Formats: sequence, structure tokens, C-alpha cells
Amino acid sequence: MKENKIPTTRGVSIKSPEDVRRIATRIISDVFRDNLQIDHAGKVNNLLVTWLKAWELQKVSDFETRLAALEMAREDKA
Repeated sequence: MKENKIPTTRGVSIKSPEDVRRIATRIISDVFRDNLQIDHAGKVNNLLVTWLKAWELQKVSDFETRLAALEMAREDKA
């Protein structure tokens, strides 16, 4: 009998801050749609903090890219 080398996956993949934001948004939307904000207030808060951190990571990455481009342009002028 052959060994099954195909990896099994469950759920969704998280490979970037955008993935984290997408998943957190989906869960928060479900909680509000089902009107369970009070029951899950702490969980919603944690998801919002997670969403915000993912957003910050993405923005910092964008700033770093822009800064590197500006530094390159500045060095080319010198």
C-alpha cells in the first residue's frame, strides 16, 4: 500500500496580513449578522485588535517599500 503524501488542509490558509484581515472580517460580520455582539463582545474585540495589527503590518510594509524607492532615487541623484 502506498503512503498518502498529499497534505490535508482544514479551513483557510493564512499567509499574509491580508488573509488575517479577511478572516477576521468574515467572523465579525457573522457575529453581527446573527446579532450576537453581546454574547461574543470579548471575541469581537480580540478579532478587531487582530484585524488592526494585520492592517498596521501591511501599511508598514507599504511604507518600507516606498521609503526604499525614495532612498534609491536619492542615491541615483547624488
